[in-house]
Amino acid sequence: MRKCLIVDTPDPDYQELATILAGAGYEVLPPAQGEAAASLALQLRPDIILLNIQAEAGLKQFRALKDQEATGQIPIVLILERFAEDYAARGLEIGAHDFIVKPFQPAEVVARVGVAIRLQEDERRIQSLHRRYGELFSGISPYHFTITREGRVIDYSPALLEILGYESQGETLELNDVQDFFATAADYRQFQAFLTQKGGVDNWLTSFRRRDGAQITVMVNALIVQEQPELIFAFIRPTTSTTAQERQTQALAQELVARPSIRKFMIDLIPRLLPFAENLLSLLKPSDLLGGHYKKERKLGQGSFGEVWLVRHTEALAADRYYVAKIPFSKSYNKKFRQEGEIIQKLAPHAGVVQQVDYVEEHGRLILIQEYVEGPTLQDLLVEDLPEALKERIIMQLIDIVAHAHRHQVIHRDIKPNNIIVTPDGVVKLLDYGAAKELKDRDISATMVGSRPFMAPEQIMGKSEKRSDIWALGVIMYLLYTGLLPFYDDLEKTLIDLILYQEPVPPRQENPEIPDALEAIILKCLAKKVEERYTDALTLKEDVCRHFPDFGQQPWDPALSKILSRKAYF
Repeated sequence: MRKCLIVDTPDPDYQELATILAGAGYEVLPPAQGEAAASLALQLRPDIILLNIQAEAGLKQFRALKDQEATGQIPIVLILERFAEDYAARGLEIGAHDFIVKPFQPAEVVARVGVAIRLQEDERRIQSLHRRYGELFSGISPYHFTITREGRVIDYSPALLEILGYESQGETLELNDVQDFFATAADYRQFQAFLTQKGGVDNWLTSFRRRDGAQITVMVNALIVQEQPELIFAFIRPTTSTTAQERQTQALAQELVARPSIRKFMIDLIPRLLPFAENLLSLLKPSDLLGGHYKKERKLGQGSFGEVWLVRHTEALAADRYYVAKIPFSKSYNKKFRQEGEIIQKLAPHAGVVQQVDYVEEHGRLILIQEYVEGPTLQDLLVEDLPEALKERIIMQLIDIVAHAHRHQVIHRDIKPNNIIVTPDGVVKLLDYGAAKELKDRDISATMVGSRPFMAPEQIMGKSEKRSDIWALGVIMYLLYTGLLPFYDDLEKTLIDLILYQEPVPPRQENPEIPDALEAIILKCLAKKVEERYTDALTLKEDVCRHFPDFGQQPWDPALSKILSRKAYF
């Protein structure tokens, strides 16, 4: 049972925290006060310390705990009587793991304490492992990783990521389980069997799966860490050796490619070549066209689940032959991608919603082919001081798009400047419905998605509804009229707490030219309590039109097209 030490808190706070933590399975140690806290921590060796940093000697107490070798590695979560940015930022800068704010929310307390303990345990394990085995393996292979006995990956080297086709740590969200490394389930089961029977693996030839789906043959070595038998340290050596089957397949492929009629008998041939068909197909791939029609022109970007490409329909001659292809990293994301396509089709036709043009399948992955939209993103436009008429036009069209989605029981959940494009003729398009959710018979979606500075408090806590989109619209309006985000900090933990606890600076303090009624509308969108916001985008639109009947309705000024003439590819 993990032990918690609560330091320098009034008795009512101690009792409340003790009840919350004990209910979550923690052993709560007797309360510690003043100078006795450091010696008590040294004696009892808690797994985590909760410290009231705003107590009279809070910072001094924190330093005393961090300065002692025996207690310096214990994670500390700060307790704040009320949110104060200076205390929070200073505490995190000098080594605190996290903080909680009164009044205590049981789920939040348990979650933050649990994460702090887990992160510290992982760090401690890795440090211990590297001290003992780092020298041993440093000269053998740079391609190493560390896992728990349950298969959870807690560390991997940059070299390993590179050979698996990942360009950065930020692209590795799917590599949470060692099973994701292996090309087949059979390879992974064999790895598990080796560890169970031998407690290690020596020079085992197997196949790993690259990010693009290709297989690479590797030699795996792994061992159990003696001091911490729940940990496994492993490394691989890539090998170019081929099996007899692979050599036979390659020879057959070379023979077949010389035959001009290969396409005609390919369907009859493949069943006879199993289990070599997959290798053969990759060797004989006639082109890199997606679905046989769409040629990749250039990569536009990528997210957590896939890549986005500008593609050209090779058989179309019209000017609109360019499209956007959204390609999942793995076929395990097919359901998510199909859901996005179905939501877009449900919202069609609407001028502000991109069209879902086609679905194609490639290597088992479902690829979305969508309308390509020319024009700058709102993020691009924010570098300039936009005319009032253009601001109003963008806001009103955006509200109308979201209102259309809400009428169809769809919430977008990721409204942000990079997902908004304004075409040269002034039409606003809201892109990327990958995070969108169809509410059906429910009002709330219990999944945390979105982009932090635009996420409502309830989204951060894992629940979304229509009024979460209203919050994001409020952030967009605040940004357009002040040039600032209502909540921002480079430190993610601080940003989250700003969104949860701090009221925004009234927009008129940043820009006195904003009408009072518009400021009130923006602040209502940014109300912390969900029930104090507009119920949906339609009620927001009605309120804007009631106060400003001509808002966004001015005739289109061709001069604005010059501002929007830059091409930005989504």
